[in-house]
Amino acid sequence: MTRPTLAVADRRTQRARVVGALHEERKSRSDLVEQFGVSPSLITRIVRGLIDDGVVRETGAQTQAIGRPPVRLEVARHHGALLAVSCTAEGVVARSVDLHGTPIGEGRSAASAPVRPEDIVRTIEELARRTPRLLSIGVSVPGVVDATTGEVSAAPDLGWADPVPLRALLRERFGVVVTIDNDVNLMMAAERRTLDDRARRNAVYLYLGARGIGAGVIAGGRLIEGDHGAAGEIGLIPVGPADRADFEDTTSITAIAERLAAGGHTVSHPVVPVLLALADAGDPLAQEVRRDVLAAFSHVIAVVAALLDPHVVLLGGHARAFRDQERAAILAGLRGAVPFPPEVRAARSQPDAILDSAINRCWQQLLAGGL
Repeated sequence: MTRPTLAVADRRTQRARVVGALHEERKSRSDLVEQFGVSPSLITRIVRGLIDDGVVRETGAQTQAIGRPPVRLEVARHHGALLAVSCTAEGVVARSVDLHGTPIGEGRSAASAPVRPEDIVRTIEELARRTPRLLSIGVSVPGVVDATTGEVSAAPDLGWADPVPLRALLRERFGVVVTIDNDVNLMMAAERRTLDDRARRNAVYLYLGARGIGAGVIAGGRLIEGDHGAAGEIGLIPVGPADRADFEDTTSITAIAERLAAGGHTVSHPVVPVLLALADAGDPLAQEVRRDVLAAFSHVIAVVAALLDPHVVLLGGHARAFRDQERAAILAGLRGAVPFPPEVRAARSQPDAILDSAINRCWQQLLAGGL
């Protein structure tokens, strides 16, 4: 659907779109007139209101050779702050930033089994006390998230089997805009910015987690969430005969470790490098487990490729430890199974990707609601 022009949009939308433009980079009033194709008087009125409210500030004139130098505008750094949270089996990590993205503080809680919603609230509380004028909170969770309600209906890595109304809980506690997102979708959003134009339109991020396996899917240039927020739950795909378990049950890090331990191996973390080292050393069980794991990946990627025809499948999480030879084995299993096998490669190592993407989601929600 085409967005209304700035001239006919309501006041809240006008302000949000101008703030969004200035969030990208500093601009002058004339730059905004040219970008939006509206009258100088309209831009002056919108900008004046934003300056009066402390959302936007003037930063001084930019140099130019001829004529009166235009004054640049920017979002006011200290108008408020955003807070991003990443929840994993290892614990909860939070970071707050000002409106220029400069870090204000960090907080974390140690892992517990399971990770409780109270752990998330406590971590945010501790950081919020050190964060002036909190405007929005963005939370990443490894589970199924209903985009409409913000309810997390399943999060195996956190030990959550029953639905958790996380967005409602945090809104009630902190009284700010809250967004809850699936972690792999946020990873996919971060990875997408590094892809070329063709891959950016059709790509799958396949994440191998401790107990869960999920996918972030971009198809036709859009992130696919599904009717219940459960698109990408590829861990549920069967990987063998009807009497066998699904991809997640047989191929998660926990499943690999348990299978090696049952064969008498002492398994340390990280598990995948241990598996590969044992297999390289000629251990028969490790070689069998590696073969089964790679065959399962081939099968699941074939299903995904048949349905979505992605240009690239990115292996993230613990699957980043697969080497060229493991990726070659996965590709070999795809040949003949689908007409156009996708490229299969390791996702980039981006330690702050989830927090950065959660901050971006905070911005999107703020702009949707108006500043």
